Amino acid sequence: MKPDDLAEGLNAIFARSPVFPEKSLIIDVIANPKAGGFSRIHHSRKRFNELKEIVRRSLQLPERASPYALKMHLTERCGHAAAIVQRILDRSPSNGKDSCHLIITAGGDGTSLETAERLTKLPESEKDRFGLVRLPFGTGNDGSEGRDLLVALGRFLGSAAFERRAALRVTPSEEGGGLPRYSFNIASIGLDAYVADMTNRLKRHFPGDSYRFWVNIGTLFYDRIYNVGDMHLKAWGEDGKIVMDSTGPRLLVAMGVSGNRQYGSNKKILPNDTNCVAVSQTSLFRKLILKGPIEQGRHENIPELVHFSAEKLMIEYGERIPLQCDGETNELAKCDFPLIMERVRNAYNVVVPVLA
Repeated sequence: MKPDDLAEGLNAIFARSPVFPEKSLIIDVIANPKAGGFSRIHHSRKRFNELKEIVRRSLQLPERASPYALKMHLTERCGHAAAIVQRILDRSPSNGKDSCHLIITAGGDGTSLETAERLTKLPESEKDRFGLVRLPFGTGNDGSEGRDLLVALGRFLGSAAFERRAALRVTPSEEGGGLPRYSFNIASIGLDAYVADMTNRLKRHFPGDSYRFWVNIGTLFYDRIYNVGDMHLKAWGEDGKIVMDSTGPRLLVAMGVSGNRQYGSNKKILPNDTNCVAVSQTSLFRKLILKGPIEQGRHENIPELVHFSAEKLMIEYGERIPLQCDGETNELAKCDFPLIMERVRNAYNVVVPVLA
């Protein structure tokens, strides 16, 4: 499957799509041709068959009365999606009453992250001009609007609306000079971020999903590469009251936009309604025992794990440690702490189906 195939299919779908029937549609598609859904035979064939099925279903609908215009943009490098989106936002005409601007991503988590981050940074008065749909063209697709195109594109075969979603803002200490970063699924520091970083490094040379492989490696070697020292964690709930204030050596701390979140190709990092988890340091023997249950989301009765819900975390730490936001990683130094992770409500719009 090629980006041109996707563009052709989307044109067929929107020619009959009943979404926003009284408005003209402006549709910008941001595609990464190197993403697994285009470049890997198994994934590409699967996405192509799903696209054909949605096109087949769309042909049963009457032709769309209101006009639409669709443009495909191809990314060429890391950070290119952000530049493309900014150009789209700067040049977008005011919607007024008769137009609606949809932005569709067809790439991995990086493409989705860069696009959603730009929408989040829009002034509040501008946000309702745009709605986002993230198609599952990566190998993980944890942040997409569905794990297949039948779900992701199926929303264009019926009524739809914009719905505001939350995001996470991750802010290092001013002393380190780092800028805030955003996450739209899960942000974490520690072992999980190390696994994400090594997965990304391997993927540059051998495309595919090596997350499980690096979980096994990270379990054995993480605390030989990174010193696991005492970490002070303080958390506040929705009412502003402190829900956690403790210090101890931790392997990882993760915060989600909500609970019931997956990461690393369907790994249940946050398997219940709480949106935060902290995992304490333990022996290698215990790590090997707990690795499977933690990956599978079976977190009950594991004393090393603490689940809680929070709107804001403050993390103080005296060692270097990796950070990941939706799979994109970098390393934090001592000067980057205290680190703040906090939920930003109503950060951007997603296009959602309206159930009859």
